[in-house]
Amino acid sequence: MSFENAKQNLKEFGKELNLEGLAFDENNTCILGIDNTFSLHLTYEPNSDRLYLYSPILDGLPKDDKIRLKLYEDLLQGSMLGGQMAGGGIGVAVPEELILMHSIIDMGVGTDASALRRFAPIFVDAVEKWRDRTKLMCEGKEVPALPRGPQQPGKVPGAPPPPMGGPGGVPGFKKV
Repeated sequence: MSFENAKQNLKEFGKELNLEGLAFDENNTCILGIDNTFSLHLTYEPNSDRLYLYSPILDGLPKDDKIRLKLYEDLLQGSMLGGQMAGGGIGVAVPEELILMHSIIDMGVGTDASALRRFAPIFVDAVEKWRDRTKLMCEGKEVPALPRGPQQPGKVPGAPPPPMGGPGGVPGFKKV
């Protein structure tokens, strides 16, 4: 049933992009080129009933150790609780010199057939921002400080829930 949800989500996403007939391959993956700049990979994983979205942020790590350390620190800060990465995170494959950004959409029973269509633009926007940011860092240029906390609290999957108790919190519960 969950793979059917993933297929329906991919179909709805294809309609949005005017790409009728999008389908998963034999590895349950669909790869889309984004503006001839980078690829968006969508992979359904049947054991977890999840749809993984992932894209390369950087291909080729900086050789300078100071720049590499600054890059890693920036990526880790942005990845904290998924706040700057559309609710997802970042992974580094050092031997391949590849950095990927990823996020997950649950495809279990009751998943909305439009979940991917609604979430993909948020993910792609975050990927584009991080690709630009890492490029500047690798060139040794200054980048602006990251905003604190999630960019869209409550709207990004994986963002921390609002505080409990007190103003705006849940009545009857206290923050511990």
